[in-house]
Amino acid sequence: MAASAEKLLNLLLRHGSLSRADLAKAMHLSRPAVSGLVDGLIRQGVLRETGCGASNGGKPPIMLEPVAERFGTIGVDIGHETLLRGVLCDASGKQLAVMELPHGNTFESISEQALKLAAALKAAASIPVAGFGVAVAGQVDHAANEIVYCANFPLKNRGLAERLAAGSGLTVRLDNRARAAAQWEYYFGAADNAEDFIFISAERGIGTAIYLDGKLFSGRAGVAGEIRSLLLPSPDGIGLLPVEQAMSEKFLLELSGNCPDTAGLVTAWRRGEPGAVRTVDYLIGGTVYVTGLLTNLLDPALIVLGGRFRDLGPEFARELATRLKVDPPRQLEFRLSKSGRIGAALGAALGVILENCKSNEP
Repeated sequence: MAASAEKLLNLLLRHGSLSRADLAKAMHLSRPAVSGLVDGLIRQGVLRETGCGASNGGKPPIMLEPVAERFGTIGVDIGHETLLRGVLCDASGKQLAVMELPHGNTFESISEQALKLAAALKAAASIPVAGFGVAVAGQVDHAANEIVYCANFPLKNRGLAERLAAGSGLTVRLDNRARAAAQWEYYFGAADNAEDFIFISAERGIGTAIYLDGKLFSGRAGVAGEIRSLLLPSPDGIGLLPVEQAMSEKFLLELSGNCPDTAGLVTAWRRGEPGAVRTVDYLIGGTVYVTGLLTNLLDPALIVLGGRFRDLGPEFARELATRLKVDPPRQLEFRLSKSGRIGAALGAALGVILENCKSNEP
């Protein structure tokens, strides 16, 4: 019964408003079984009826939705070199507030600033806060709720979740930032009508997440999709570079010659400045290689581009689609992330909402 309630709530989160008949069809359950679940969740204050939907010739259906104000969740993203990004969401996943705080790259600074950010977001909430999600650029052991690998931040095996829980008074849930961001895109963003897609994002590091048949594919140790150590030809064609280095902001800005930041690189590329054109062309080539490899292995319908890839805009996505060749040929769409740079924080907050769905048993 609990698994069915969880699936029902997940469907409503993703689609926003559905009728009992819609839910019965999607869940492959009888109408009476779904009605029993719905009635139990309404009694708990988890769902509510919102009025009549469009009629298909018979009696108009009664629509259902999650009770958004039942609780809020906080999401914090540890992925930017100098900034923590935080969001407050309600129980339907709607974004209520966004905040940022600077950090120094030490465990003490990151944990202290994350607690300040969570406290500020909690203070901004007019509803109870159910938990605190943290998206980290690293590998997370979900059973232990611990970071077991983190290349760019000093967080490995430091008990970050325990530290944040003690300081905030909230339950803390850790997740990998690419997987968190991909989960948000699946429920609310660019992948809202796709069951098989790959999310790829570059910021300080590079992250990839895979959805197959509507489920996040994690692999045995939770690291499926990691591509940071794949090798690409260097710009001069002489050597090989790890993908994470070849697509890093620092490396690309040095390659461009005089662009101060990613925004400047994008502007210079659109103006046709030779250094920027050369740099973005190199980035396109590397991204085509990576997405081509993943496409041939996994056969997705969609690639969602986040982080720096999203900043380069629709022209970048169109160029990728034009250059990518897979054998046998198949249709593959590229879309830009709808969440922007706060996608990982939104996904961390969503992770707490989904955990809460598991606890509802009519």
